[in-house]
Amino acid sequence: MKKSYKNFAVIFFLGISSGLPLALILSTLKAFLLEKGFDLKTIGFFSLVALPYSLKIFFAPIIDSCKIPLLTRILGQRKSWIIITQFLLISLIALLGVAGVFSNLSAIAIFAVLIAFASASQDIVIDGYRIELIEKENQGLAASFYVYGYRMGLLISGALALVLAEFFGWNSVYFVMAIFMITCLILTIFIEETRKNWAPKKQDFFSWFRNFIITPLQDLTHHQSWFVILLFIIFFKLGDAFAGSLTLPFLLEIGFSKIEIAKIVKTFGLFATLAGALCGGIMIKKMNITTALWIAAIMQMLSNLAFAYQAQIGYDSEILYAVIFIENFSGGIGDSVFVAYLSGLCNIAFSATQYALLTSFASTARSFLTSSSGIFAQNFGWYNFFILSTFLALPALIFLFWLTAKKIHPPSPTLRRTGKKREKGSDPFLREKGV
Repeated sequence: MKKSYKNFAVIFFLGISSGLPLALILSTLKAFLLEKGFDLKTIGFFSLVALPYSLKIFFAPIIDSCKIPLLTRILGQRKSWIIITQFLLISLIALLGVAGVFSNLSAIAIFAVLIAFASASQDIVIDGYRIELIEKENQGLAASFYVYGYRMGLLISGALALVLAEFFGWNSVYFVMAIFMITCLILTIFIEETRKNWAPKKQDFFSWFRNFIITPLQDLTHHQSWFVILLFIIFFKLGDAFAGSLTLPFLLEIGFSKIEIAKIVKTFGLFATLAGALCGGIMIKKMNITTALWIAAIMQMLSNLAFAYQAQIGYDSEILYAVIFIENFSGGIGDSVFVAYLSGLCNIAFSATQYALLTSFASTARSFLTSSSGIFAQNFGWYNFFILSTFLALPALIFLFWLTAKKIHPPSPTLRRTGKKREKGSDPFLREKGV
C-alpha cells in the first residue's frame, strides 16, 4: 500500500511538470500579448503554437523505442527521456522570456512552438510511464492524481505568473517559470524507473517501423468502431477548448485585473477543478466509464453557458466566482474521466505511442479548430462566442450516443496480446509483463 501511495505522489509531481508549460504558451502568453497591444485576431491565431501536441504520434515511436546515449544506461529509458525534455523546457522557457523582453513577435512564436514540441515530448514519456507504473485497477485514481498535478502546474504558470506580472512586470515571469522546471527535473531524478535494464533491439528501419508504428496503430483498430471512437476523442473537449482559448482576454477586456483573475480564475478555479477531478475519480470507481463520459460531456457543454451569462452581466466578481466554479468543476470531472478513458484504450505494450496518438487527436481541437476563435469573438461579440462554444460540444454527444447504442465500452488498461510474437529478450519490461 505504501508503494501505491508513493506511486500516486510521483504521478502528481509529474503532472505538475506536464501542466506547467501549457499555460505559458497559451493563456498566460495571450494575456502578455494583449497587454503589449496585439489585436484579438493575432492572439487567437497563437492557439496554433500548440500544434505539436497534435503531432505527438509522429515522434512518439522514436521516444518509445530509442535510447539516449549514456543517460538511458544510467537512469533507464523512461527517466532519461523525461529528464532530457525537462532540460530542453528549462532552456526554451528562459529564451521565451528573453524574446518577451524585446517584444519580438516572431521570436516569441518560434520559442513558443519549440516549447510545445518539448512539452509534447515530455507528455509522451510521462503518459507511457504512468500507464506502466500504476496497476490497471488503479488507473482511474491515478488519472485523478495526474489531473491534480497537471492543474497545479497550470496554477503555477497561470495564477502565479499573472501575480508576478502585476508586481514585477512580464520580464521576470518566464525566468521564474524556468526555475520551477528545474525543481521538476531534480524530483524526476529520484523516481522509480519502469523500464529497468532496457535496451533497444537491433533491427533495420523497416522492422522498427513495423514494430513501433504499424503494430501499435493496428492494435488500436482492433477496437470495435475504432473510427467513431477517434471522432469522439477529437470532439470531446472542443467546446471547452474553444471557449477557454480566449477566457483571459475576455476577462481582461470586461474589466477584471490580473490580480482578480489570479485569485478567482486560477486559484479558486484550481480548487474547483481538484474537487471535480476527485469527483471524476470516484465516478470511475462507482460506475461504468460510458455513464461517466455522459455526465462529463453534458456538464462541460452546459458550463459554457455560464460564461455567456457573465458576458451579459459584465464585470461582477461574485458572478465570476460562480461561473468559474461551474466551469472548472465540470472540467475537472471531464479531465479525470477522459484520461481514464484514453488509458483504457491503450495496450500497455505500446503505452506511450498509443496514448500519444489518442491525445494527438484530442489536441487537434485545441489547436486547428480553436485558432479561429479570435475572429468569432471580434466579429460576433463575447456573448455569441460563448453560445457558439456550447453548440460545439454537440458532435461529441452524438458520437457518444452512437457508441452507447452499439454498447461499445473500452476495456480497462491491461495487457492485450497483438497476435504477433516478439523475440525473447527484445524488451525486459515487456518480457516481465509477459508480452
